[in-house]
Amino acid sequence: MTAVAETENLPAPSWDNLSRTVLERLPLPFPLIVILVALLVIGEQLLEESLLGQVSGYSTVQRLGNRAALPALSVYLLVANRSLKRRVIECLDLLQPSVQIDAQAFEQLKDNMLRPRRAIEMILLLVSAAIVLTLFLVMQYPLPIYTTLPLPPQPLSAGFILTIYILIGWVGLSLVYTGLQHSIFLSQLSRQPLNINVFDPENLLPFGTISLIHNLVLVGILVILLALLGRPTSPASFLVIALASVGSLLGLVLPLLGVFQQMRRAKIKALNGISEQLLQAQDVLLRLKDPLDENVSELNARTTALVNLRKTILESPNWPFRSNTALMRAVIAAMSPIIYFVLIELVREYIVPLLIG
Repeated sequence: MTAVAETENLPAPSWDNLSRTVLERLPLPFPLIVILVALLVIGEQLLEESLLGQVSGYSTVQRLGNRAALPALSVYLLVANRSLKRRVIECLDLLQPSVQIDAQAFEQLKDNMLRPRRAIEMILLLVSAAIVLTLFLVMQYPLPIYTTLPLPPQPLSAGFILTIYILIGWVGLSLVYTGLQHSIFLSQLSRQPLNINVFDPENLLPFGTISLIHNLVLVGILVILLALLGRPTSPASFLVIALASVGSLLGLVLPLLGVFQQMRRAKIKALNGISEQLLQAQDVLLRLKDPLDENVSELNARTTALVNLRKTILESPNWPFRSNTALMRAVIAAMSPIIYFVLIELVREYIVPLLIG
């Protein structure tokens, strides 16, 4: 009995620990893991630079900026994945009182949403290895930064370069997997019965927060690549930006459809109730014979209050954001890569020639 009681009194496992990936579970502090990965990627980029030699048309600053892209991206992917999970855990804790299911069912959804599957992590590592080896060994594609450097013939140098690209690919695929895992089970969570206040969506805002932060993570990746590698110049890179922006928008909207449908139904129900009460007040007013009847002022006050309530409901958002303006800001944030690219191109094509001329 004592052993059972002690077991029951043990603290619940930390979701922050349960949601860690393979790299995060290494017996090292997470900041040290990030620093080690960054140093390895920097070393690999310096090795490529030493093998490449002089490149015409590129200044030293350009070359340093280009070489900083992969180390910056690697650090960003690691930190973003860790920060993303922590923020999602906080939002789920805030959402639990608003989801009308029992605690065990909620914990199961939370587990499905947060806990990485070890087998899938290993599969992602194999997928990353297969892609990198196929590109650089089988198809003999040049290394990506300047698209002129082939894989070196020295086994140690080639092995080190391939290992780093496999590592970067694994970290990137892990972040994609995390985003998909969160989106799938967030969509399931959004279809559970929710406690909805048509006048104030405050308790449902964490739904919108979870969806938005995933999109901001994707936007951050594109911003790093655009800032350090410069504007895209090939049709394939244009297509990547367009598809990333559309995918970001869909990733914002699709997981929240269940919340949208429930909020919309709650608003329609509340508006129908107000319409019925307005109709009743109208019938009473029409039946009054004396326009100076003392009930007129009372009915007028009630009608005004109902009309104001209806206006408030109509102006309240249908999505789990504080206002329609906040929803528009979220949409713009999701589409920011293509918006940023279009603005840069407009400035380059039309504004800069005017200033030069």
